[in-house]
Amino acid sequence: MPIVSVTMNPAVDLFAVTETIHADSKSRCDKALEEPGGGGINVARNIQRLGTNTLVVFPAGGLNGERLKQLLQQDGCRFQAVPVASETRQNFAITERSTGAMHHFVFPGPDLSAAELSACQQAILEQKPTPEYLVLSGSIPASVPDDFYGDLTQAANAQGTKVVLDSSGRALRGALYRGAYLAKLNRYEFAELGYPTDAPIEALRQQMQDEVTKGAVDVLIVTLARGGALLCSKQGEHYYFMPPPSPIVSHVGAGDSFVSALVFHLQRGTSLREAFRYGVAAASTKVQTEGNQLTDFAKLAEVYAQTDTPQVES
Repeated sequence: MPIVSVTMNPAVDLFAVTETIHADSKSRCDKALEEPGGGGINVARNIQRLGTNTLVVFPAGGLNGERLKQLLQQDGCRFQAVPVASETRQNFAITERSTGAMHHFVFPGPDLSAAELSACQQAILEQKPTPEYLVLSGSIPASVPDDFYGDLTQAANAQGTKVVLDSSGRALRGALYRGAYLAKLNRYEFAELGYPTDAPIEALRQQMQDEVTKGAVDVLIVTLARGGALLCSKQGEHYYFMPPPSPIVSHVGAGDSFVSALVFHLQRGTSLREAFRYGVAAASTKVQTEGNQLTDFAKLAEVYAQTDTPQVES
């Protein structure tokens, strides 16, 4: 399998719409949508839909774990679920018609034992043939050690696999400087490394370059929400792309769509610059649709054509 993705904190995602959210009263919902969720699962489903075989590995337990597997089977997404005792979580997002606001509720992940963590690690690292790319995506439950993604990164890198990090907090900090090829952070996740959130683009570029030069990763991407995204690489490449203005319907899965398009195109041999541009366009396309998936490829092509800002000079 050319691409393997990992979700240590999967979920069954429920989406619904209500006219108004009432305090201390019932808010009746309609238009319910149930989808498999979790960063690596979203990435795998998107890449599979884009046209490249991929596999997602995740722990699954309880009734929600069974439902998650059913949904993936229905979707045709290839997966390897590691059985665990704890219940897989369910998240939900409610859109309020009267305001257009989305309220996204995310719940804690499962408690995983040392044996279950070892089984997950084994399932990830013993894939044959060795994948070209390993995407470590999403948060890790409280029971997972800080260096879990870091250990996976180091081991996969030693096998010749390019590791892509799309996480935050302790999971991200434990994985940087361990040999990953690429990391995608948003502005606030980058700030958690000790930087301000309001630095101008050129100052941010220099801060990112400092991290790359010190060996955090080979390629560092920081997304700027409506402001596009910035890339710096160990080879001295600096790119800054901004998509066209767009309405936001659902931000859920936008970052995963970015990573999906990016890795899909990198694996196909697309240049880093153009794969990055596709990533920016994919995130912008996703926020214009409901659910957590990148599905409108005609829209993606349209947004990609309009995603083109000058290269940031060094």
